[in-house]
Amino acid sequence: MTVREAAPAEAPATPPPVRLDLAGLGVTAPVDPVGVAGDGQMELPEDVGRVGWYRFGPAPGDDGNAVLAGHVDDAEQGPGALFPLREAEPGDEVSVTDAAGGTTRWRVVSRELVQKQVLPLDAIFAREGPPRLVVLTCGGPFLPEYRSYRDNVVVVAEPLGGATP
Repeated sequence: MTVREAAPAEAPATPPPVRLDLAGLGVTAPVDPVGVAGDGQMELPEDVGRVGWYRFGPAPGDDGNAVLAGHVDDAEQGPGALFPLREAEPGDEVSVTDAAGGTTRWRVVSRELVQKQVLPLDAIFAREGPPRLVVLTCGGPFLPEYRSYRDNVVVVAEPLGGATP
């Protein structure tokens, strides 16, 4: 009889998010996994109607911050999926559906307008700590010389309960 050491079973990976819903703001958007652009910033889907999930960080429901971001608008495409994010209020509900059909539900706990130069990236992209959902888009004044907005709208949400099938 041959005896082999048992290897610990790996926990199954959390399915990636595929849809973001902020019902109170009229937002329903498909979610795409994204990485890091050549300039070191988080990539965003080119289609402003879609939202990106930072695939190198936690998935929604895992420990740490799951980060979703999208364009607020585009000169050619118009308002983006996250255009209404600046209207989010503490207490608003958010839901994220994953590729397996499960849904995590969240409650907004804060909304801030933060200048991009002082955005606390380590805190936003935290990989440890309790599960949180961070949703970002551009906001504040538009700076034509940079073809960008000065600030980011940063919405943080905490879980309402477990995933639902």
